[in-house]
Amino acid sequence: MKAKSTWIAVATVLVAAAALQGCSTTSSRLSDDGKSDQIAFPDPASSWPKDGTFPNIDNLRMLAPGMTKSQLYPLLDRPHFNEGFFGVREWDYLFNFRTGRAAPDDIVQCQMKVVFDKNEKTRAYYWKPESCASFLNKPAPEVQRVVMPPVVAAVPTVLRNATLSGDTLFRFNGSGPGDLTNDGRRQIATLGAELAQLKSVTRVEVQAFTDRIGSASANRVLSQKRAETVKKLLVDNGVDGRVVVAEGRGKSEPGTQCGTLPRAKLIECLAPDRRVEIRVLGMK
Repeated sequence: MKAKSTWIAVATVLVAAAALQGCSTTSSRLSDDGKSDQIAFPDPASSWPKDGTFPNIDNLRMLAPGMTKSQLYPLLDRPHFNEGFFGVREWDYLFNFRTGRAAPDDIVQCQMKVVFDKNEKTRAYYWKPESCASFLNKPAPEVQRVVMPPVVAAVPTVLRNATLSGDTLFRFNGSGPGDLTNDGRRQIATLGAELAQLKSVTRVEVQAFTDRIGSASANRVLSQKRAETVKKLLVDNGVDGRVVVAEGRGKSEPGTQCGTLPRAKLIECLAPDRRVEIRVLGMK
């Protein structure tokens, strides 16, 4: 893609993130310059994905003070504890590292916190336990070994972002192919054909969200079914199914403030929350 198109895509994800801004899951009582005498970490059980991720260690080694959130996002992806983008000064992650030892000690789980100053520039990075920082150390070179210049790993970037209104895709409370509207099918088919033309796609994330009506468990199931339906249609329209990930987020990230209304009015007011977000990652 051309550079101009890429910057437009990045701007789109920032606008989308602004709509989802929220509060940090923990509060470390930060000063304006990002200092704190008591760093607080969230409960690992509240992370999403539930068991954390295996990070790219080369990406972690690129972290440094003074980086912006836009620079961190391609390296770390979204925070694991429902933390937003704008105005938030703490991002928390749950990472898994392989130790090389025999089971059950072959995997260690670590928490990492990114702290920002008032200008939203990274101030510091904290680990729990602190010994986890040692996983970023590079192995010592062997004696008489010829040391080659380090190769900087290529970092995937956001190639495309799309937000599809749930009400134009599915009938209310529907999730299967038979519940799709004609307009919804056309939108997905058009997007699928566009993504199929991209040659450097490494991951397509399909995330479905619901409104607040109903229980958290029911909405999680409903949103997962919607994400799977959209994934199938993208694949049917030419997208490589091996790179598509479908995830139901339930009512975890609302953007509306509708208060108490009659049911019909409430459903109408909550429409923006019923959406499907598609993020495409790849190499420039």
